[in-house]
Amino acid sequence: MKTKIIIIAAFLCISALNAGESMMLVRIQLQSPEDVILLDDMNLDRASLAVTDHIDVVVSSDELLEIQRRGFTTSIIQHAQDVFIPTEYHTVEETWAVLDSLHQLYPAITELDTCGYSQRIGMPIPLFTISNNVGVREDEPAALIDAMHHAREPIGNEICIHAIKWILDNYPDSIDAQRWVDSMELQFIPIVNPEGWQYILDNSLTYPWWRKNLRDNGNNGGPVNPDSDGVDLNRNYDWRWEVGGSADPTSWVYRGPSPHSESEVQALVDLALERKYLVGITYHSYGYDVFYPGRYQGQYTPDVNTLLDIAQNMCFHMNGYTPAFLDGYNMSAVWFYGRTGTYDFLIETALSFIPHPDTIPIECEKNFAGMRYLFNRTFYSGIAGHVRDSLTLQPLEATVEVVGLSGDTITPRTSDSLFGRFYRLLTDGNYSMRFYKPGYVTKTISDIPVTSDSLTQLDVLLVPAMATEEARISELDAARFWAWPNPFTNAANIRYVIGDDRDVTLKIYDISGKLVRDLSVHVSINGHRLSVRWDGTDDAGRNLPGGIYFSCLKDKTGSHFGKLIMMR
Repeated sequence: MKTKIIIIAAFLCISALNAGESMMLVRIQLQSPEDVILLDDMNLDRASLAVTDHIDVVVSSDELLEIQRRGFTTSIIQHAQDVFIPTEYHTVEETWAVLDSLHQLYPAITELDTCGYSQRIGMPIPLFTISNNVGVREDEPAALIDAMHHAREPIGNEICIHAIKWILDNYPDSIDAQRWVDSMELQFIPIVNPEGWQYILDNSLTYPWWRKNLRDNGNNGGPVNPDSDGVDLNRNYDWRWEVGGSADPTSWVYRGPSPHSESEVQALVDLALERKYLVGITYHSYGYDVFYPGRYQGQYTPDVNTLLDIAQNMCFHMNGYTPAFLDGYNMSAVWFYGRTGTYDFLIETALSFIPHPDTIPIECEKNFAGMRYLFNRTFYSGIAGHVRDSLTLQPLEATVEVVGLSGDTITPRTSDSLFGRFYRLLTDGNYSMRFYKPGYVTKTISDIPVTSDSLTQLDVLLVPAMATEEARISELDAARFWAWPNPFTNAANIRYVIGDDRDVTLKIYDISGKLVRDLSVHVSINGHRLSVRWDGTDDAGRNLPGGIYFSCLKDKTGSHFGKLIMMR
C-alpha cells in the first residue's frame, strides 16, 4: 500500500507544472436569501449550502468581476496562496495506517476493506466496519458514515477517525458503544475521494481548495489539468442529476458526463443498494449546519417531520449547529434517502475548509455528540419487523408503506430480501401500514402505536393470492378437475370438464401466485373434456422444484382451479 501511494504522489506532482489561475475565497453579501437565485446560472463553487445574509464562494478573478457586475457587494476572505495544509491532518497513507492499527488492536469486532477505487489512478477507498459479528450479515440495522466527497474537506476524515477510536476504546465499558456494536453494523468511509486529497497534499500551495476527483476529462492520458479535469463527486448521484452542479467540465462543480459515472460514487451506490442503511451522515465543510432531505420538486418529502426532528436533536447535542433542508437533486444524502430510504444527513462542519489544527479536537467532539444521538435514535420511535410468506415463513422483499407517508418524491420502501426485515423511524403517534407484493394479498394494519420507549415490533405474514383459492378448489365438483397421478414425480395428466366454450386458457402457478407455465397451446379438447400433460417444467423447459402448484382454467364462466402436488 505504501509503495502504491508514493508512486501516485510522484505522478500527481507533475500536474503542478500546469498551474492555472489562483483562486480566491470570497464572501457575497445578500439583501435577502432569495438573492442567491440571481447567481444560480453561474454554478458557483459554494463553501456551504447554507444561505443567510451571505454566501462564501471559491472564484477566479473573472468570476469575481462578474459577481460585482451584477451588483453584489463582495469581500475577499482569503487567497489560495495563503493557505497551508497542517501536518496534523492525516494523509491518505496515514489514514490507512491508523485504520489498520485499530483493526489489529480489535480484530474480533472490526474489518478493514476496500469498497472501491478512485476514478483516474485507482487509489483504494477504505471501508472500516465495526460489529460484534464482523464479516457476517446479521438481521440488524446498519449505519454509514462517510467524509471527503470533496478533497478540500479533511476535517470529516478526522471526525471519522475520532469516532472509530472512541467506539473501539470504550467497548464494552460504555453502554452506548456496547449497544451499537452488539446490535448494529457501523461502517465508515473516511475518504471517499482519496485521489483528490492526495492531489491537494502534493500541490497544497497551488490548489488547496481542490474539490473534485481527477477524472481525465480531456481523455489525453497526460498530467492532471486543473483547469478542465475532475468531477464534483457530490453532484454525480442519479437523483435529478441534470439539475445540480454544472455541465461544464471546467467548472469546479462539474457533475460528470453521466449519473454515477465516477467509480467513487459507484462504490457507495453499490454498498447502499446492497445494505440499505437505516441512517447515515456525510461530512462536509464548512458551516455549522445539519442538512436533511426536505423537499423534492417543491413538495416536502414524506419523512420531513421525522427528519427535521432528528436534525434538531442532533443540532442540540452539537451545540451551535442549525438544521436546514436540502432540495432534491444529485447529492449523496438526497440519493441515499430517495432511492434506499436511508435517513442520511449532510453536515457542514467547522468554519473553514481546513480548520486550524487546534480546533480539530473541538470539531471532532461536537460532531461525535451528534453521531452518538443518531445511533441511539435507531432504537426508539419507529416501527420494525419482518415480512414473511404465511405458508413457508420464508422472508419476502415486499413494499412497506406507511399510509399517508409515501408518494412520488421517493422510491417505494421495501423489506430486505435476506431477512424480510424493515425499519421506519417516525415521530411518536399512531400509524397505519400497508404491505404488498405481486402474487400476495395486500395487508393493511391500523393503529400501530409509536413511542419513544422503543421500536414497535411488527411481524407480518402475507398470504399467497393462490392460497386464498384453496377453499374454492376444495369445493370443485370432482368431475370438473381431475389429475393423475397426484401427487406426481415426473408428469401429471390434467383433465377439466368444460362447456361449449372453446376459447380457454390453462396455466400453472406456484404457491406464491407466480405464473410458471402456460399450457394453453398444448391442450387437447374432445367434446366437453379438456386434457393436457404437464411434466413439471417451466416455459423455458427447466425443472421446477417440488411443492404445491395450481392449474387455472379460464373460460367464459370464469376461473377454475386444480391443486397439484409435485414430489421431487
